[in-house]
Amino acid sequence: MTLDTRRLVMGDWSRVVRDPLDVLRLVFAAGAVAFAVSGDAAAAFNLGLAFAVLVAARLANLPRLYDLATIVALMFTQGGEALGLYDTIEWYDRVVHFVVPLLASQIIYLCLARIEVMPDPSQETLPRHEAGMLIAVFALGLAVGALWEIFEWSSDGIFGSELSEGNTDTVGDLIADAGGSLAGGALMVLWSERGWGSVRRIPGENRREDTRS
Repeated sequence: MTLDTRRLVMGDWSRVVRDPLDVLRLVFAAGAVAFAVSGDAAAAFNLGLAFAVLVAARLANLPRLYDLATIVALMFTQGGEALGLYDTIEWYDRVVHFVVPLLASQIIYLCLARIEVMPDPSQETLPRHEAGMLIAVFALGLAVGALWEIFEWSSDGIFGSELSEGNTDTVGDLIADAGGSLAGGALMVLWSERGWGSVRRIPGENRREDTRS
C-alpha cells in the first residue's frame, strides 16, 4: 500500500476531518439538521445525540476498528430510531439487541483499560487471563442489555412510551444481548491474542496502532 493510498484510507487529512470515520460522524450531524428542517424533532434529537457521542468517541482516540464499531452501534440504535426501522422491520429489534452488546461490551472494556481499571489487551496474557477477559466483556454486554430493559420498563411506567412488549419480548431481547455479549468477549480475546492495545495512534502520525512485540 502506498503512502498516499494509506493516508486516503487511514487518515491524517486535516486536524478537523482526519479520516473516513470523521466523514461518517458528520453524516449524523447532517441528518440531524435535515430532520430538524423537516420538522421531525424526535429524529433530529436522536441523530444529534448520536453525533455528540461520536465526537466524544473521537476524543477518546480508540483503535480505528472500535471507533468504527461505535459508529455502527449508533447507526443501529439512533439511526434506526430516526428512520422508524423498529416499527417497520419486525426482526430489527432483535438484531440491535445482538449487535449493540457485541460492540458496546468491547468498547466499554477498552475505555476501562485506558483508565487502568481493566488490563490492557496489549499486555502479555495467560489462558486464565483471557478467560477473565471474556467473562468481563460478557458481563459488560449483559449489563448494557439489562440497563436498557430497565430504561424501557421505567419509560413505559412514567411516560407511557410502550417500548416493552411484554415478558416474552424482554426475555427474547436478553437472550439476544447474551449472544452478542459472548461474541464480543470472544472477539476481545482475539484482539488481545494479536497483541493489539486500547489506543488508536498518536494524533498527527500516520501509522498502525502499537502492538505487543
